[in-house]
Amino acid sequence: MSRKSQRIFLQALILVSPLPFGSIGGPWEPLCFFLFALFTVFALSGAPAPYRFPYQKPLRILAASFFLLIAFQLLPLPAFLLKWLSPGLVRVMQSLSGALPAFHSLSLIPGETLLAAARFLVYGLFFIALLRTAWDKDDIIRLFRTALLSGAFQVVLGLLKLGQGNRKFFLFFLDDDHMPGFLRGTIYNPDHFAFYLELLFPLALGLLFARLHLFDPGQSLKDKLLHIADDRRVITLFLVAVLLAGGIYLTGCRSGIAVLVLSVLFFAQMSVYMRVQFNLRRHLRLVFILATLLAVFVGLQNTLNKFLSGSYIEVGRIDYWTNSLRMFSDFPLFGTGLGTFKYAYFLYGSEAGWVNHAHNEYVENLADMGLPAFVAFFALLALLAFALLRMWIARRHPEVKPVVLGVLTALFAAAFHSLFDFSLRVPANAFLFIILFALGLKLVTHRRDFSNE
Repeated sequence: MSRKSQRIFLQALILVSPLPFGSIGGPWEPLCFFLFALFTVFALSGAPAPYRFPYQKPLRILAASFFLLIAFQLLPLPAFLLKWLSPGLVRVMQSLSGALPAFHSLSLIPGETLLAAARFLVYGLFFIALLRTAWDKDDIIRLFRTALLSGAFQVVLGLLKLGQGNRKFFLFFLDDDHMPGFLRGTIYNPDHFAFYLELLFPLALGLLFARLHLFDPGQSLKDKLLHIADDRRVITLFLVAVLLAGGIYLTGCRSGIAVLVLSVLFFAQMSVYMRVQFNLRRHLRLVFILATLLAVFVGLQNTLNKFLSGSYIEVGRIDYWTNSLRMFSDFPLFGTGLGTFKYAYFLYGSEAGWVNHAHNEYVENLADMGLPAFVAFFALLALLAFALLRMWIARRHPEVKPVVLGVLTALFAAAFHSLFDFSLRVPANAFLFIILFALGLKLVTHRRDFSNE
């Protein structure tokens, strides 16, 4: 498959991924992962393009360690070894069945762990496939614009649904009276939809500032303003950024609103690393801070109402976190088994019904991965993000610099929002997160036509 065909395939996936794949589970999820895997096979079967960034050896070690630890969760082990490695598992098995089998895995439900490990493997190989593909700068920018188009379409669709009370919109939408007053696209949960938009909003800012050419050397301010006046894409990107920000606000997601404000502040503060004159840097920071304050004060009353109308304690999140940490204390080394959280949680929670997730990615992964696998996985993500940050600081290209800053801000938004939700369990969100992360690494290391370095 040619690079152009791969790009078109990926653009199609970006556009359709929130449509059937926005919900968790159901018949669409296997198709979702099949398409991710199909793209991965095509990409990995071609000639690999070099990708160079720091810490590759420790990154490989961390990735291998994580998958080996998860594989160890699946091994049938004798009872005497289980008593030493996971006393909590022994207690649970004895309390449920009255006896401990001669052999059992460290995972409470090996089938669920195998399925979850397969998902992680598809995501990991998909990430590598994106890195190995010979994208050029224009390819990456086109893919990012496609992602913004998807987000804008989702907000417009959400507004149309909202006007009808989120009911009976197209044939594949079921009636839904749950939270009818909040914006949703085809992603069912407003909080998860907010996460999708949170990844795209800073990307829109990055592409907008790249088009503004404020950081191009050798041009007068008058030339730059004339260029902006002739560039219709500047207005389009500005409107898209406003549309995405408004969409986040209308979802009613409290963490989403907080992330929106924090993302603007993060983008503003990190922008001081751009190679511009000191006075312009100072004024740029001032513009961002004033815009943030204006955004907060204009919607202050409604924002406060959203935060004060309920609490995380009322919806049980503090209880989820507390019970999950109790679960971790009983399964500290190897967890209950990747993907088994909802089955293990009923032993600790008193809720009347299934609690599928802890509404905190870190706590949930700590409980079902165990400490060593948790450290390996999140150290891997942190080291990748640090490598991206380190290379971004060293870059001077006036177009690459703001776009990659948008990617960095999106990663910051995802890390913060994951403290309060499990949005990365939604395939469409995980897919977009991986695309931004991998293509951000490709863009920041790209050397073709970077004559302004």
